[in-house]
Amino acid sequence: MSSFEKVFDDIYVLRQDMRPGWFFNVTLVFGEEHIGVIDTGFENTPEDHIFPFIRVHGRDPSDVALIVNTHRDGDHVRGNEAMKEKTGAPIAIHALEMEAVPSANLKLEEGDTLDLGDRYFTVIHTPGHRPGSICLYDKDQRVLICGDSVCGEREDLIRMDKEVYIQSMRKLQGYDVDTMIVSHPFQPAGKDILVNMEIKKMLEASIEIAEKL
Repeated sequence: MSSFEKVFDDIYVLRQDMRPGWFFNVTLVFGEEHIGVIDTGFENTPEDHIFPFIRVHGRDPSDVALIVNTHRDGDHVRGNEAMKEKTGAPIAIHALEMEAVPSANLKLEEGDTLDLGDRYFTVIHTPGHRPGSICLYDKDQRVLICGDSVCGEREDLIRMDKEVYIQSMRKLQGYDVDTMIVSHPFQPAGKDILVNMEIKKMLEASIEIAEKL
């Protein structure tokens, strides 16, 4: 099953169930001429969920101009081949994840600027969950898209030294953010779209949980 939520007029979060009470999401950014896609889900996600959603909005998958993977995990990259075949769009991922995701063909580094839809996002390198985990930050609209970089109570997802993860969380605290999109309903927030003080509390909780490891 899948569902979606409109975050802004041009940004939608498309959710796909993984198990009862748990889902992952992909984010779509609709520009006037081009569409940006952040993460691609599993092998069936593009054909069963992403492409139908695009068509319902009167657009075509060929409008997808750029695909970004926030990191290497399967629920974020297994749909890459289907996306690439249908759209022909390049797939971007951080340099430290390239070897693990051969379907990606565009290397990202800290500070790179990406044109997704009609928005410009800056790449923020946030290792901790994975070496090449990234967040995408739209400074103009104060939007942060995080993948699994902010894990909340899921201490098992901190797969690197906890100090590396904590440093990434403190780094994110330095950005002015009104809306944060994460890939799963991590506790303590329990949802994937956070706003205003929810963001501050989630980052603080993530640091506190990591410090106790």
